[in-house]
Amino acid sequence: MKKRILCFLSLFLIFSLVLGDEISETQERLEKIQRDLKEIEKKAAQTSQKKKTTDVQIQSTLKEKQKVEAEKKQTEAIVKKKQQELTKVSTELMSVEEQVQELKTLQNNQLNSLLRIQINSSTTKIKPKEERYISVMTAQTRQKLNKLGDVQEVLAEEKQEVGKEVNVAQSDLYAKTNISKKLNTTVRSLETQKKQLTKEEQRLQNQIAQLRKDAAQLESLIASLTAKSKASGEISEAYKNSFKSIAWPLRGKIIRNYGQETRSYGTSVISNGIDIAVPEWTTVVAADDGEVVFSGPYGGQGKLIIIDHKNGFFTVYSYNNELLVSRGAQVKKGQPIAKSGMTGSATEPCLHFEVRKDGKAVNPLAYLE
Repeated sequence: MKKRILCFLSLFLIFSLVLGDEISETQERLEKIQRDLKEIEKKAAQTSQKKKTTDVQIQSTLKEKQKVEAEKKQTEAIVKKKQQELTKVSTELMSVEEQVQELKTLQNNQLNSLLRIQINSSTTKIKPKEERYISVMTAQTRQKLNKLGDVQEVLAEEKQEVGKEVNVAQSDLYAKTNISKKLNTTVRSLETQKKQLTKEEQRLQNQIAQLRKDAAQLESLIASLTAKSKASGEISEAYKNSFKSIAWPLRGKIIRNYGQETRSYGTSVISNGIDIAVPEWTTVVAADDGEVVFSGPYGGQGKLIIIDHKNGFFTVYSYNNELLVSRGAQVKKGQPIAKSGMTGSATEPCLHFEVRKDGKAVNPLAYLE
């Protein structure tokens, strides 16, 4: 009879231990999913913010482009007007130049005729009337040449000025055309970026939905396992010996307290532990005896160590530069396990330290010596 009772108790104890390990492993999986979910939600919020910023940039660029296009049209009208003025002045100048040339030819002929008359006046009787007539004509031609010369000079200056105005307007038009092209390129680039952000946002939202689904399934499983453990009495036994006093993993200024809320990117994150500011490469020690169940890089936690203290408690050490123990290692209270740093999502050199009981974060200050 005693043998049967001992056998039954042995089987009951084995069942309880196995069930406890299953709960612990499932709880760890759930915590990992929850951490991943927070990280992805943060990325999704950042992506959404980037998309909004890109939208603002697109609208701003389109508005600037519209303004430049309006100025470009005005400049095109000015160029057209100035070119017409230049054509008109050039045509008038050409006409005056032709007239001047004709008058110069006429004046030359008149002077030759007058010279012949004066030469022949000594041998031939030339009527003074004809000589006076040619002299008057020559004087009139000279007067016309002087007037046309003044007009020619004015038109030449005007042509030069209008030509300069045309060059300035064309340079302005060229500059605005280049600005418009650059703005077009910017808009295309921003629209491409927006499409990529939209795809990334959708991918992250799908990932978030899947993680939430996985978390819900695990929570359901944990609830089922916990109910079985309570029925066997295993949980109360496992947590009889809780931490009474554990060692500080290192000493420094606490820059973030347990339960402190941090708001960023439209989301809020509650701290599950404390952040202790220390210089990089400060030695981190185990808070109590236990087994290393995780040692390696882990997303925003940087280089991470998790210790199972075999009494229902786990301790978490994040943001390290170097890990001194591997998974499966048995460690003693006060034993060096890592070198602190600023890895993962740390914004300054520090150690993120957590205490977990029953799979849930508790305030480390309630247990630290």
